[in-house]
Amino acid sequence: MVRMHPVQLFEDQQDFSHVPKWKQTVSLVVLILVILAMIFEKEIGISIEVSACIGAILLVLTGVISEKDALKSIDLKVVFLFGGSLTLAKALDTTGAGELIADKIVGLLGADPSPILLLLVIFIVTCVLTNFMSNTATTALMIPIAVSLANNLGADPRAVVIATVIAGSCAYATPIGMPANTMVVGLGGYKFKDYVKSGLPLILVSFCDLYDPFACSVPVLSVRRETFELLFTL
Repeated sequence: MVRMHPVQLFEDQQDFSHVPKWKQTVSLVVLILVILAMIFEKEIGISIEVSACIGAILLVLTGVISEKDALKSIDLKVVFLFGGSLTLAKALDTTGAGELIADKIVGLLGADPSPILLLLVIFIVTCVLTNFMSNTATTALMIPIAVSLANNLGADPRAVVIATVIAGSCAYATPIGMPANTMVVGLGGYKFKDYVKSGLPLILVSFCDLYDPFACSVPVLSVRRETFELLFTL
């Protein structure tokens, strides 16, 4: 797929002046109803995916969009990418491969690693895993490991938990890191290396944002339980 220049995207925008007003109104109403249904998923007992499908069906039934155009709007590349990435994440989670990777890498630190090195390695390992696994599964996998290592160092576990949670959200560097990344692959014509080039600087910024405030105020990497307790009471 050829990537379009931003100027070309604006030049190729469609003219919607000929679209009947009622179609625009119906589309907006259906969108609002679907959003409300997703927000109140538990109250109405309808899952968000079903609500989205119902909204799409309503648009076809009311003639806002034809069935042919609706089918053409489905990007099979994104569908298959989602399916493959979810399968990979599930395999890493259920087979214990993700835990094995984390244990081996963190285990290389030794029995008494440097606190700075500990935080850095935990952050990097969590970032790598979260870009290929579910961020929820990655965080749940890494937090017990991080807490255990923090306890061995005598540091407050909440320090490394904060680092782990933030790192688990840094799924910027791959197209399968998060749904938003995957959904724009086909639209923008992006390649894997494009995500790496733009994602790695963001991860670096995230690490600096994590470490710098703590380092400037209280060295979180070597902070002891008493100091951290004082921080949480301020």
